[in-house]
Amino acid sequence: MKSLFQIKKEVLKIYMEKIAQYYLFSLVLILVTEMLARHSVIKGASFVWDHPFLILYSALILTCVYSIALFFRKRELVWMLITVVFLTLGICNCILLFYRITPLAATDISLISSVFGIMTVYLNVWQIILLVATVILVLSGVIYYGSKMKKQECSIPAAAIITLGLFLLSGVIMNLGDETGALQTEFANLPDAYEDNGYVYCFTRSLIDRGIEKPETYSEETVEDIFGSIRGQDDKEVEQKPNIIFLQIESFFDLARVKDVTYTEDPVPIWSSLLESCPSGALTVPSIGAGTANTEFEVLTGMSLDYFGAGEYPYKTVLQEETCESAAYNLKKLGYRTTAIHNNTGTFYDRNLVFANLGFDCFDCEEYMQGITYNSLGWAKDKILTQQIMGALNSSEEPDFVYTISVQPHGKYPKEPMENPHIKVTGFSPEDEGRAAGYEYYVNEAHETDAFLGLLVSTLNAFDEPTVVVMYGDHLPNIDMSEEEISDGNLFQTEYVIWSNLAQKEANTLKNTKKDLYAYQLYSYVFGRLGMNQGVLTKFHQKYSIEGTHEEEFATLQYDMLYGDREVYGGVNPYAKTEIQMGIYPISLKEVDAVGGSIYVHGDNFTEFSKVFIDDKEQETTYLNKNTLMVPSEEPEDGERIYVAQMAGRSEQLSRTEEIIYVE
Repeated sequence: MKSLFQIKKEVLKIYMEKIAQYYLFSLVLILVTEMLARHSVIKGASFVWDHPFLILYSALILTCVYSIALFFRKRELVWMLITVVFLTLGICNCILLFYRITPLAATDISLISSVFGIMTVYLNVWQIILLVATVILVLSGVIYYGSKMKKQECSIPAAAIITLGLFLLSGVIMNLGDETGALQTEFANLPDAYEDNGYVYCFTRSLIDRGIEKPETYSEETVEDIFGSIRGQDDKEVEQKPNIIFLQIESFFDLARVKDVTYTEDPVPIWSSLLESCPSGALTVPSIGAGTANTEFEVLTGMSLDYFGAGEYPYKTVLQEETCESAAYNLKKLGYRTTAIHNNTGTFYDRNLVFANLGFDCFDCEEYMQGITYNSLGWAKDKILTQQIMGALNSSEEPDFVYTISVQPHGKYPKEPMENPHIKVTGFSPEDEGRAAGYEYYVNEAHETDAFLGLLVSTLNAFDEPTVVVMYGDHLPNIDMSEEEISDGNLFQTEYVIWSNLAQKEANTLKNTKKDLYAYQLYSYVFGRLGMNQGVLTKFHQKYSIEGTHEEEFATLQYDMLYGDREVYGGVNPYAKTEIQMGIYPISLKEVDAVGGSIYVHGDNFTEFSKVFIDDKEQETTYLNKNTLMVPSEEPEDGERIYVAQMAGRSEQLSRTEEIIYVE
């Protein structure tokens, strides 16, 4: 009979052999995922061959995950589950890179609930059915084979020793790689980082690299030394307080920048005119083809994404819980009412939650808008935004800060040619037919958005309140452009324009000047031209250029404000979460009638997203008009609680009315 020590020794030997198998299999899986990521067998194989250290280290990372199987008696089942998850992520990355330029990062997993709401834009019905069938088939196969697998001998101590050793080895190599420069640690350009470092390493880095790293020199004294002069500046007295509108335009830029492409007419004549006649310049944004919320974050907060984790969306991480200094909070100090408007679902990027942590009093989203029309891809057309912006301006007596986010030119762009497009595009090679069709579609959508800009400017020009509008593109469209195809060679630049209806004598600070900016400098620059300096980051940006010697100070300030001791605020977070109102005109419930075997619910500002609830159970609801909803074939009972909720998707209530207790 073998001793206990001999059994453990044999198990340890089996485990080590299993780890060797896992490592070899990891190398094969990495080869497969790189081929998927690059949409090419040859390119994937070439990357693996040309980057031996990265591939060997990436295989170690994957082996660390596989080592978890050693803790289970059915370790082959766990190995299979891990493989399925890893391959699924690799396939998701492959699919994402067909539809956008940005690869799959760990933060994208937290956006999965938002993806379900727009899945039909990217996939047709049969593709969705095939996807669901594939998932069911794979899960069924795993369950079936798992039930057939025999249990094996398991040693928790041996598994713990091996797994801990692997993770420690992986950590040591990562630290050495960071210190020696053998491993890239900062991903300013996520697509390039994945291209240069591979999917496994970059995804792992995005998984563990969150937030802003604490500066080595961070202390109360350091913060005081760096920002003493800024903290000593008093907030300026502001006499003129015009309405300030920021308009973030989806996938929008000066189309004249695309080389060797011609149009039957200028697709964005309003934008071209504004660039020429108004204060304007190039705007460097943090993403290409996607990542609207990150451009939004930089513009609203004055913070740079460069100091956050790889592929991180602060909307999905730190801003879920923390409030943050922003343009909205700073203008509230001056008595402004702050409103955010977006003609898309309110839950995308969790804006319905995050905007309360950025100082907004009101959030008006698709679910609260009357008369929306949609393009062929299902995105709301931008012309609706003029009436929403005017509604915000007219709904308050205070000066208004209105942050508006457009959506119409959003991808994915079709690969089939349009029938009778208003604007025709030429210049693409015959073999590039699919991209040419997508670009032509985008151009025609951008043309309609440009017409909306003209309507907005015309409407505000006749408005009797002084108003300043800051317009800019959030990122270039996802049309797979290369640097060589752009006249300035910069894929991270859009443009901004500052327009106003101020009388000439009041607009000296808004005279036509050209200045290139980073997205995080934009609101501070606009504030400066209006004689405002409220906010720590406002003062910082107005005093310093970030390039060169002030980058360390900028990073330290961001860390202190979000993750540190808030020394710059005297150790206390001065920003309280707002009680945000959903909808410029929120829904209300007045009365409930039972007529002819149906329920008629009367109130104000209902839309097709309004649903009737009886005792917290959602009812089949027919939208009749903004004042009336009907629940067919239903009669309320005495004492039942009835209310109306605005629904985002199938399950999330954005807001709800007061309840009415039904009395027969």
